[in-house]
Amino acid sequence: MEWCWTVQRISFFLLSFVVLSLIIIPTNCVSEPAQTSDILLDPIDIIAVMDNDGLTTVSIRARMVNLGGTSVTELNFRIDSLAAILTLARVNQTSASTLIVERDRYTEVVIDLGLTLDPNESVWIDLGFLASDFQSESVVGADITKLVGDFIYYIRPLTGLANLTFTAVLPTGAMLSQESLDPLFPNTDLNYTDGSSLSFMWYTASLQPGQEKAFIIMYQTPNYEANQIESFVVESIIIAFLGIAVGIGIAVFGPRILYRLRQIGKIRFIGVTSEEEEVLEVIRRKGGSCPQKDLYTEFEMSQAKVSLLLNNLEERGLVRRFREGRENVVHIMED
Repeated sequence: MEWCWTVQRISFFLLSFVVLSLIIIPTNCVSEPAQTSDILLDPIDIIAVMDNDGLTTVSIRARMVNLGGTSVTELNFRIDSLAAILTLARVNQTSASTLIVERDRYTEVVIDLGLTLDPNESVWIDLGFLASDFQSESVVGADITKLVGDFIYYIRPLTGLANLTFTAVLPTGAMLSQESLDPLFPNTDLNYTDGSSLSFMWYTASLQPGQEKAFIIMYQTPNYEANQIESFVVESIIIAFLGIAVGIGIAVFGPRILYRLRQIGKIRFIGVTSEEEEVLEVIRRKGGSCPQKDLYTEFEMSQAKVSLLLNNLEERGLVRRFREGRENVVHIMED
């Protein structure tokens, strides 16, 4: 019995020695890269300038701060566009190499910092890109002298954002849509003009990974083609009045002639855009109704864009959305 007790004591001693060795003696290991939640962009300024051809120029300037416990060498930045062309990437005013990764519903830009960013250090990041899917195709409004369009910029960051300022500049000569009850969403913090374009500014104190923010503007621009037609109609009326002076006979038929002239050049337009027609066609193929979430997978556009198209169609009575259980069902209302 004494011999067995001695063996147990020796075994316990050896086990204790091994455990203490694992705790005290350091081991070599490779540190993991910082998680995206350890990166903060503060402040961050985003400016989106629209032109009359549907192209939007976006410039981003932000201070990248490493809040984690490990060093980082790159930044992953999400752009909610499927048609983005990168034009600028700089770190501390020095050109940086990038990797473009096309995700399912967005574009991810991986920026090589060209340096090791240690904990609590920061660098300045500049990005620039062009995108053609922030503005919708303009259509003729209720007043044929105006073209109506919309702009939507969607943000769902991969890293934390703080002190975010977003500025949207409308195309030259554009103004807020008079056909929409609420042309701006959300309400702006500031708006101004340089004499030719209207600008709207929003401020957001904080936005974390997984959270999202959408900025929507409904706007209208002059329909120069319709204005030319109106000018032609006016000239035709003047000629008609001169013709009336030729004789009593022409004067008798003058009103009818004027009526004919006024019909010249009147525009007939389709009440839905090509994007809205695609949405309607998908609903038709599905038997006239389908869950709203099914439409998100049918198009190469963000969920916010699809929701905006459905809102526009519902306002005009072309579709209706009903709540069934925990999801929306879209039903087409056209004959």
